[in-house]
Amino acid sequence: MFSAYSVWNVTSGNIDPKTGQKMLLGSISLDDLKEDPFEEWYASGFQDYDVDYQLISAIEDPNVYTYEVFLGTWCEDSRKEVPRIAKIFKTLGVPEENVIYICVDRDKVSPGNEQEGKDIRYVPTLIVNQGNEEIGRIVESPIGTLESDLLEIDLGIPPVPNYAQ
Repeated sequence: MFSAYSVWNVTSGNIDPKTGQKMLLGSISLDDLKEDPFEEWYASGFQDYDVDYQLISAIEDPNVYTYEVFLGTWCEDSRKEVPRIAKIFKTLGVPEENVIYICVDRDKVSPGNEQEGKDIRYVPTLIVNQGNEEIGRIVESPIGTLESDLLEIDLGIPPVPNYAQ
């Protein structure tokens, strides 16, 4: 589904200048988050999250959408929300090819410049697309819950990011 993207995958050798810790940049797979030093926060966040099945079951067909998840492995909000997003997608049965995960640096830039034209101000940012059109996004943290925000996007009433004023 995302064949139009130039995929740039850099999974090692990137150091966060602020912390001195390893960070991922570019297009990644979830398997990259299952490796040291990311595995601890990813695995616990995924396992410990209880998906609200009642809400997500109201999403008529999650597979008509494609999803872009911009994250920073250095970012606390990304460490909290991305494992939850991944678990929701798994629970919904969203095919892996319908989701792209893109790691950005602290300036919100990825090596393949996938962020260009996307107005990525905060991470994580989950963009929901139908066809080639963005129909909603969840920025940094959900307005309600991830499930309720995704349902609202599906219903055509996407939540408005806090910075939209």
